[in-house]
Amino acid sequence: MGFRGVLAAVAVAGVAVVVAGCTVRVGGAAAPVPGQGPVQQVVDACSLVGRQQADALGYRAPGKGQAASEKLRTPAMCLWNSKDDSAALTILTVGWSVDQSLDDYLQGAVVKAPPFSDGGFQWTRYGSFIPGSCDLYTTLGPKSYAFVSVSNPDETKACDAAKQAVPQVAAHLPGGQPAPQITPTAPSSAAPPSGPLVGLDPCTLLKPDQAASLHVAPQGEKQNSSVVPNAVFCLWDDTDGDRGQKAFEVWLGPDLPMTQWPGMDVPPVSTIDADGHHWSIFANFNDSGGVNCGAGLAVTPTSSIQIVSGYLDDPSKACDAVKAGVPLVSGNLPA
Repeated sequence: MGFRGVLAAVAVAGVAVVVAGCTVRVGGAAAPVPGQGPVQQVVDACSLVGRQQADALGYRAPGKGQAASEKLRTPAMCLWNSKDDSAALTILTVGWSVDQSLDDYLQGAVVKAPPFSDGGFQWTRYGSFIPGSCDLYTTLGPKSYAFVSVSNPDETKACDAAKQAVPQVAAHLPGGQPAPQITPTAPSSAAPPSGPLVGLDPCTLLKPDQAASLHVAPQGEKQNSSVVPNAVFCLWDDTDGDRGQKAFEVWLGPDLPMTQWPGMDVPPVSTIDADGHHWSIFANFNDSGGVNCGAGLAVTPTSSIQIVSGYLDDPSKACDAVKAGVPLVSGNLPA
């Protein structure tokens, strides 16, 4: 799935060791145990930005960690939300891979700016499928890379913030240079999200027999979003291999208006009413070339649900699972 796949990540794991004078998290040993296969390294991307660094950069600490996923081909990541709720939401995401090449992850993404040096590494900006995102990557080795990404409605501000974070991240990477000092900002007094979606498990919104009718796995996997603050989602994997039907996902945004989901800031192509709920349908979701489709539901003015799926081989079928899933999810919503 990788860089162009649907956004997903799982929980953080690892044990602490000292590398290049900085504390990072790397699991495993230098050599495999006799009779066993190679030991997989596990890194903690949250270790790349310290609590004081995050606070000084204007983000809430600690970050939300996501472990690397071999299934989804995503690296270990960590997400920090901006502290200033009076301004447009800014999200800092840092990723670190030790078992995948940058080329394999980017899958031909377009270079958007010339490379630049900072913190002891060469960084290059590549295009993103997320509007307003500025993504900077550096290669650490044949099977290792790191990235710093900031999303903001203003792309210029996003890149300014990403470049400000780069030397702080680089200082925690093996071989990185010491980071410059930054002045801490005032602590945030933002309240945690509230509303009807807080505490709701998205995996309860599709029953096993209903999932089977959509040609996806009967059991879903609950995960935290690495891109959308406070959002959770459930992913029911497809059952027809690498082509055809895509996975079916239900996302909950307890403090996110529907139009702020990536790809839902445009007029819908159609609407569906189901069980008293008014859903909006978005074809060619996230400029996917027609293979992805999304459905959004405004639960309240400040909370929402989205459904995402698609079909790789036939764009005319991209919205079939989404449209079929809308009444199923609606029927399973609590009163």
